[in-house]
Amino acid sequence: MTPSITEDFISYNPFPADPCETIVVKRYRSSKTGLAAIHADIDGPLVSGFLTLATKVSNDDGCPHTLEHLVFLGSEKYPYKGALDLLAPRAYAPGTNAWTDLDHTCYTITTAGSDGFLQLLPVYVDHILYPTLTSEGFYTEVHHINQNGEDAGVVYCEMQARENTMNDMMQRRLQHLVYPKDSGYQNEAGGLMECLRKLKIESIREYHSQYYRPDNLVIVITGKLDQVHLMSTLEQIDKAILDRSKPFTPAIPSERTWIPSPVIPDLMNNTIETICFPGEAESLGEIAVTWLGPQWNEFLDIQALHILNSYLTDTPIAPLRKMFAERSDPFCTELDFRMAERSRVAMTVTFQNVPVHKADDVPALLISTLQNIVNNEDIDMERMKGLIQKEKLKYLDDYETRATYMLALPAITASIYGDLGSKDFVNALQQAKYLDILVNYSKKDWIQTLKKAYIDTAYTAIVGKPSMNMTKDLLEDERIRIEAQRSTLGENGLKLLAEKLEHATRINESQIPSRIMDGFPIPSVSSISSIDVQTAINPYHKISGSPNNQVQTYINNDGHSKDIPYFIQYNRKYSISLCVHLSIFRYCIIIPPHLRPYGRMYMDTIFASPIRIDANNYIDHNEAIQKLDLDLISYDATLGYQGAFREYIVITIKVEANKYEDGIKWLNLLMWNIEFTQDRLIIAVNKTLNDVPQAKRSGKLVTDWTIRAIHTDITKSTEATCSYLYQDTFLPPILKKLTTSPNTVIQEMNEFRSILCRGENMRVQVMGNILNLKHPKSAFKCWNEHHKISKYPPPIIRSRDVLGLHGRTPGHCTTIVVLPSTESSFSIHSAKGPSDFDSPEIPGLLVLMEMLHAMEGVYTRLIRGLGLAYKCWLTNITEAGLISLCIMRSSDILSAFNHVKNVTHQLANAEMAFDTYALDGAKSSVIFDIADCEGTRDGAATQSFFNKILRQSKRQKVDFLKAVQDVTMEDISQLLNRYIVPLFDSKTSNHVITSSCTKGQDIAQSFSEMGHPSQIIKMEDVYAKNIFQQVQ
Repeated sequence: MTPSITEDFISYNPFPADPCETIVVKRYRSSKTGLAAIHADIDGPLVSGFLTLATKVSNDDGCPHTLEHLVFLGSEKYPYKGALDLLAPRAYAPGTNAWTDLDHTCYTITTAGSDGFLQLLPVYVDHILYPTLTSEGFYTEVHHINQNGEDAGVVYCEMQARENTMNDMMQRRLQHLVYPKDSGYQNEAGGLMECLRKLKIESIREYHSQYYRPDNLVIVITGKLDQVHLMSTLEQIDKAILDRSKPFTPAIPSERTWIPSPVIPDLMNNTIETICFPGEAESLGEIAVTWLGPQWNEFLDIQALHILNSYLTDTPIAPLRKMFAERSDPFCTELDFRMAERSRVAMTVTFQNVPVHKADDVPALLISTLQNIVNNEDIDMERMKGLIQKEKLKYLDDYETRATYMLALPAITASIYGDLGSKDFVNALQQAKYLDILVNYSKKDWIQTLKKAYIDTAYTAIVGKPSMNMTKDLLEDERIRIEAQRSTLGENGLKLLAEKLEHATRINESQIPSRIMDGFPIPSVSSISSIDVQTAINPYHKISGSPNNQVQTYINNDGHSKDIPYFIQYNRKYSISLCVHLSIFRYCIIIPPHLRPYGRMYMDTIFASPIRIDANNYIDHNEAIQKLDLDLISYDATLGYQGAFREYIVITIKVEANKYEDGIKWLNLLMWNIEFTQDRLIIAVNKTLNDVPQAKRSGKLVTDWTIRAIHTDITKSTEATCSYLYQDTFLPPILKKLTTSPNTVIQEMNEFRSILCRGENMRVQVMGNILNLKHPKSAFKCWNEHHKISKYPPPIIRSRDVLGLHGRTPGHCTTIVVLPSTESSFSIHSAKGPSDFDSPEIPGLLVLMEMLHAMEGVYTRLIRGLGLAYKCWLTNITEAGLISLCIMRSSDILSAFNHVKNVTHQLANAEMAFDTYALDGAKSSVIFDIADCEGTRDGAATQSFFNKILRQSKRQKVDFLKAVQDVTMEDISQLLNRYIVPLFDSKTSNHVITSSCTKGQDIAQSFSEMGHPSQIIKMEDVYAKNIFQQVQ
């Protein structure tokens, strides 16, 4: 159909994106500037924007990535560093963000409510199209040499932490082997360190003029917006572009960045190449095998490959997983497919944690396994049809739980490679409809799909192997380079560089005029919508304040009140999805210390073990997995939920509403009827042990594990005993026992399960359209043979209940962990914080933290402004009663910590004051965080369970919002002294710094000189030597 044309904008025909036609997508393009906008009308309180430009990467100098960073340092209309991120909180946004890919750069913003979004959008566009791109901004944000002769800069810190990691090295090599040189897909978008050291601001300015044009900018918006207000804002942006002194001429279609798309020819031959990456342990590596597939707009073929790849790898009975991972002598611990949707799709299967002595055999075994499936026509059509049905249900569920990215990402791809008004654009956002075609595929069709994609097509394989020598060589080469750099610069040169950095910092930190801030009023909180969730409680336990609503009445009428002796909370969400979520929270504190470490083995085997129904009915693990896949949409076993309450083991399943009762029966079998067997336990143990080396290469993970070891009592904490660091010590003797006396381990696993699964230990959450379930409560009768009657609901266990001495009274504990595989430094600094979720101090504390660590907060502005680290933030872990300062990817961790410490004391001593507008902006950011937690129906229902049950909070949301808005500067000052200043006092804080071997000694010495006596350890020492477990 012909698009309608107004005076300024072409409007294309709207279309529904989801199968239920609840999400309508509208498209607009300016007839004067070429600016394009896409709006997907998604229900909920949040509005998100993805401002996208099609960009190319022609070398490794990092222009696309460095430009992305510099855009945030000011624009022609707002020529002040951080103006955008200071204004963002006044729109109920936590700040802005961006990413750089090989074929585009995307700038993002999410606000609570639409008023702030539309107010901020013109400011954001001004920064993107007309950034200041100053030499001073480049110097601090991208690269400079500091007074010690070391390279620094925010971008440099980021790439220093990434460049020599296994993933980045393998990905770069794959890009060079798979794509032609002139394709735009070969190089590193982030920039290599050697190139960043030579990069000049002039190159970035030239790059900006080439790609950052209005006709190359597409604004993708998701959320509730008034169309009149949206069009008014777009017209305002359009006019601002046309009003520029330099006349603007829209580009002709032939100048589109990726149209026509580059020709990506078939790979001519199979290629296998081995590369080495820095690593301490040389036993485990990684393998990536890549094929080239369909063009970006061959949507049916792409969807078929998604389904086929899931069939090959998704569960323990999937052909590739069975061949490579689910065995006592595994070739890997994990494998999965990913699809890079460029102009031509590339499919890559990655094998993680591959024993080095088996690595060279993997590519040939992969191809022979796929060939055997083709030769034997070995496709299980029942399982395949079940997968397609599950995928349909997942689409419906995803349109509720993550619709923003479900729609924004394909819209970005379609706008890069296609035309906004084309049928391809519509098809890109309606990919669920292709499942209706795939459900009719025959076995022959699937065999042909597999053969065409993976047998008849050449592949490229990268075998990555760790090398200790490479680690030593990189560290030595860097030491020599830095020494030579210092020598060349000399004392005077270094002094001049220090003055240059001071000058650049002073220029960058120019004060934003009050007229700009005052001209950007904060919208009313009433503009933020909310999602209604009705709650009900199983009436077995008499709880004060039980709900009085339609759902509660429905639950009460479903059988006798004493029939079901379990704590169950029902959260009704108004939903188009046909899914019901069931989660069982089981606390572990009653488990004896010698059994506690079995938690990880339990979680790894619960969905992959045989089931003994009774004396005559036994289901082996293959059949059990197959039946699970047919009845459940998804299932998982985790510590805690969404990163919190990790002293619980949580079993979560998702089922179709018409299979709700089957789901409850499955939970019954999984909790009480699985059989632990020698072969399945060996597979689980090997998987964890082989996962450990790769995890230990992450500086951030090692820092997290170590601070947890310092804070917790290992005899009480399930989270600590299930960490990779503890499991690395615990599992080797268990593996030996499993081969010599397996019954001992099986008996202890049964003991663990029998204590964990006591009925009085459990809290159950049911989330879905409760009124559509026939027997929401009485369906749980099948569990009754296992219950023990209790008058009271199970107690709530929190992290503070498992703290050790260092966690209960932080102080006098500073640890430096040396990690050979890292070139950057990471740190966590912890002190006491509030431990009551209803503490009146929490609203003010959250506001204070935003004032310090927001993108333009005091800490982040300081750390990033001086180029000392990539990121710095505070966390308030109320569940543990601890506050932490985290510094990530730092090139100079000592200077970063000292600068943060000094500015904190200046604020505390009134030698320095917060920005006048910081308080209001921080309040808005906290309000956004509250809305963000409840941004979807699932999120709102989950928060209901968290607040009422796990946090046991009696404070209403409206009261919390009022408390946030009532915070004063006097409150901020008191809270700063009470909770933040102690982070820097050795008597009240604990510190963990993870850094390279070459820096460890200097860091320890410097911290000791600052009054923090320090010990240097290897990460293996943490539990092997039990150095933090004090006698209670």
